[in-house]
Amino acid sequence: MFRKRRGERRDTGVTPETALRDRVVLGHTLLGHGRAGEAEQVLAEALPLVTTVGAHPNAFLTLRLLGQCARTAGRLDQARGYYSRALDVAEALGDPDLAGAAVSGMAYVELAADDLSRADGYFRQAVQLVRTVTPGPGRVTVLRNYADLLVRTGDLRAAAFYQEALDQPGVDPVDRAGMLVTLGRELCRRGRTAAGLDRLRAGVTLLTEAGPPGETFTALVTLAGLAAESEPATATDAFVRAHDLALTLHATVDVRHYTEGYAARVRRVEAETQRRADAGELPAVAPPAVIEATRGLGPDAARTVAVGAPAMIGARSLEDGERLLAEHRYDESDAKLRMAEVMWASLGAGHVLPQVWSAQGRLALARGDDEAAWTLLDHARGQAAALGDARTERSVLVALCELLGAGAEPRPPAGEVPRALRLLDLGARARGLASFLGEDAPVSPDAAAAAVTLDTATAALCERFGAFDLAERYLRAAIETAEQAPAVSSATGVARLVAYLARRGGGADVAALRERLVAEPSTDPLVRTAVDGVVGRIDAAAGNWSDATFERLAAACAAYEEVRAQPGGFGPGPVPEPPYEAAAEVAVRLGRYTEALALLERAEVPAVPEPGTGVRVVAFGGSCGAYALTAASGGPVTGDVLAANVPWSEEGVCAALAAVVDAASARGGAVAVTVVGALYGLPVQRTADGSARPGVSVLPRVSPLPTATVPPVAHRSGLVAVDPLDELPFARVAADHAAGRLGVGTLGGAAFTVERLAAELASASSPVVHLACRVVADGRRPERSALVLAGGERATAARLAAMRWDGALVVLSPGEAGGVPAVLVSAVLAAGATAVVAPARPVDGLAAAVLTTWFHDALPDRVTNAAEVDTALLAAQQRLRAATGDDLLTWAADRPVLRADQLGAITERADQEHPFADPGHWARWATYGTR
Repeated sequence: MFRKRRGERRDTGVTPETALRDRVVLGHTLLGHGRAGEAEQVLAEALPLVTTVGAHPNAFLTLRLLGQCARTAGRLDQARGYYSRALDVAEALGDPDLAGAAVSGMAYVELAADDLSRADGYFRQAVQLVRTVTPGPGRVTVLRNYADLLVRTGDLRAAAFYQEALDQPGVDPVDRAGMLVTLGRELCRRGRTAAGLDRLRAGVTLLTEAGPPGETFTALVTLAGLAAESEPATATDAFVRAHDLALTLHATVDVRHYTEGYAARVRRVEAETQRRADAGELPAVAPPAVIEATRGLGPDAARTVAVGAPAMIGARSLEDGERLLAEHRYDESDAKLRMAEVMWASLGAGHVLPQVWSAQGRLALARGDDEAAWTLLDHARGQAAALGDARTERSVLVALCELLGAGAEPRPPAGEVPRALRLLDLGARARGLASFLGEDAPVSPDAAAAAVTLDTATAALCERFGAFDLAERYLRAAIETAEQAPAVSSATGVARLVAYLARRGGGADVAALRERLVAEPSTDPLVRTAVDGVVGRIDAAAGNWSDATFERLAAACAAYEEVRAQPGGFGPGPVPEPPYEAAAEVAVRLGRYTEALALLERAEVPAVPEPGTGVRVVAFGGSCGAYALTAASGGPVTGDVLAANVPWSEEGVCAALAAVVDAASARGGAVAVTVVGALYGLPVQRTADGSARPGVSVLPRVSPLPTATVPPVAHRSGLVAVDPLDELPFARVAADHAAGRLGVGTLGGAAFTVERLAAELASASSPVVHLACRVVADGRRPERSALVLAGGERATAARLAAMRWDGALVVLSPGEAGGVPAVLVSAVLAAGATAVVAPARPVDGLAAAVLTTWFHDALPDRVTNAAEVDTALLAAQQRLRAATGDDLLTWAADRPVLRADQLGAITERADQEHPFADPGHWARWATYGTR
């Protein structure tokens, strides 16, 4: 009974130290290959050896690696025990380097437990330990780990610890590159963009020379995203290099994973389903009639029905859901797809569920719920990739690229990369899978449509980042693909190419392409929108101010409205830009002023055809100038050219528009001014000396707005909701001040949902509402513009309009997160608000916080109309414009809630004599509403 098991050796001659070393090497190797379970088993079996050898570096490594395994498995108490024993070994060895590593491990356990305070304490202890020894890799690792934590907590000290790590001798080039990239992002987050981009460039250079291609790609994407605004040439170069590298990285796929591996995984899934059926473990999800029919049958028949009925219902429901989605019958499609998910999930059919989630994601995309679409599609992509289902993965990747190419996203926080850049990686993966599936030269309509969608989305991203040659290449590729598949129209692709070439100043083949479009008439309203719009714009830009040009552009607008009125609307794909302003420009040049105004009214959603009272002045920009239309009740519409050519001077257009407004005011009565399109946000409500224009209202839309008459309220209620995604630190400071002035609490974080906002408004009485959150502005589909609330939930114009805003005074303050689109302001005013104060374009976060703080200070307790609100805004604007650095420090001194990083940013800004003198900080704010 005491015989050794087969394979064991009675006397190997191996010392405990050698045996422990071998175990550590094997465990470390297994961890490096992602086989954590096997690694933990190997290392756990070495624990008796740890006791035997005592204080030894390999004993330390065994305990430290076991701590890592336990931590990643979620067994945090066990991880704490291992790291504590590792620290004991390090102290027995008298090695501060090892002690620092053990304490760092303890910090990571507390990070896993979301105890950032304890993690910070451990990291500080680790830093103190490693600073007592000769500089080396251990010190670099601890400093970098602590800096990573400080970035996570928004601590201003992160940059200093990264720099200290970089200053250590002998840092591995790849590690140095990684720290430079992270440090660059951190500096950009703090507003030190130039220094941040310098670090990013240095990191990219090192990675290009010696780094893994995947890390190089990530660094290039980061540089492209963060340099886009301040250094567009740098961004373009990084973008093109990242694009080319992505194609190289994903040119080939793991054939075995997508062939034999896929088949084997499907067999395992099906075998597990059959095992559960045999054991009676499958839930009874089949219709009651089917279940009843199986009673009395033998076990084999019952098991067959238990699997077959849900599978049949699931397959049919998925097929029906896809068909209904294509027919734009979204509610019915949703019901069918939910049924499919229930049926396949009951069977544990992991090989089919990614197809269901893909369809649900495309349904959400068609409905305009981009965040839900992203969540579903990304989940489906991950599962399909893990399974090895190449066809489903490729389909989902194309849908994700379509979302990234056509969807609108909030302006990312400082130091964050736009999500749209993920298209480079996802698109390259899709192309690699298409090659694997034999779809390089697609001939089937589905494959061709997918290729066109992918090329179109990629072209839009390339143009956004200045990669113009790439953009044109993809647009031409989309046309060539469509021409190979008769069922896929190439006219829309040609129209996109012509529009692109026109934006780029024309091209040798623009005239030929124009004639091709004219010679290929279509009955599809979406195609007519694109074709007539592009041809009309080309003719107008060439100075062809003719009735024929006007009629073509007007026809494109009518076709756009035809699509907009369809049950499915525009669907998930890219939407041609409707040429309302181009048509109105031609109409003004032809003296057809009434038709020009009607076109601008029709552009709005929903259009309000009823004429308003008083005088309306509408200003807009076209391809060749800027214009104003004046309409008085019962009188003719007149037109003025504010600028006869482009590019126009904003100052000159403002002055010309002011003259038109003053002339309208001279007639007597109220004047409402609306500035749309490219001119949106011009400060028309102010005179040349910065004072208010008496009797002039600023409205966000051309069509008249219904206005509610609300009696003055002596004691208004208040509602302050702020920063649901925890991305706008200065906005929170201003919101706390507003809440204090109003005597209310602050709604924020996960509680700031659409449902909660509606409930708070429903119970309020003529409230002062202060909302600070990110904004999505969708220029092609304005109805999808939204406030971004908790969890990425979007409060669209329709959802805002359904809330109770009666008598509300509303402050919308997204800060640097974006300007507030006119459609959102219109929705709130149309729902009964007295006035809305908002910036039309992005403004500095600190400037927005100071201005809104001073606005609330200037706001009287009793407000009856928009004019009184605008008086308070004007006072805040003038105060901000004249503020000195000392004034800013005084403002900060009254705000004890400011964090260290915020105080640092304020101190840097206060070095300027007048830190907010630039009109960009204050001039874009306006008070919307009838005075």
